[in-house]
Amino acid sequence: MLFDKSLLERIDDPQLAGARNLEVDVSKVSESIIDHLRNIFNVRRGNVMIREDYGMPDFNDLVNDFPNAIRILRGIIRDSIVKYEPRLHKVSVSHIVDEAHPLDLYFSVKAELQLDGEKMPVTFETVVGDGGSVSVRR
Repeated sequence: MLFDKSLLERIDDPQLAGARNLEVDVSKVSESIIDHLRNIFNVRRGNVMIREDYGMPDFNDLVNDFPNAIRILRGIIRDSIVKYEPRLHKVSVSHIVDEAHPLDLYFSVKAELQLDGEKMPVTFETVVGDGGSVSVRR
C-alpha cells in the first residue's frame, strides 16, 4: 500500500493520528516526493552518519571534473532518486541547457509512479543554483 505521505511525515503530523484513508491522492504523493527530494539534494554528502552517500557532493569537488561534471551530477541525481525514493521507478535524468541562466544547472527528471497497480508518468525539474542549493519543482 502506498501512502500519501512518507512514514516520517505521518509520524510528524499529529493531525493524522487517528485518520485512516484507503484512497491515495496523487497530488499529495507528488508533493511528498518533491519534498523528500528537496531534502536529499540539499544535504551535503558525509553529513548523515548512517549513510555516507546520502545527499549531494560538495560542488567545489566537482569543479575539477568540468566538462564531465554535468554528466557526473546527472548520475548522482538519478542514483539518489533510485536509491532513496522507492515510490519512483524507471527514473531518467537529462540536462537542460538554459542560455538565460548560465550559472544554474537544470535537469529534467522523468519517472514512473505506481499507484494501486496503475502506472503514472511523473515529470519534474531540479535546478542546481550557483550557490549550491538545489530546488525541485513540477
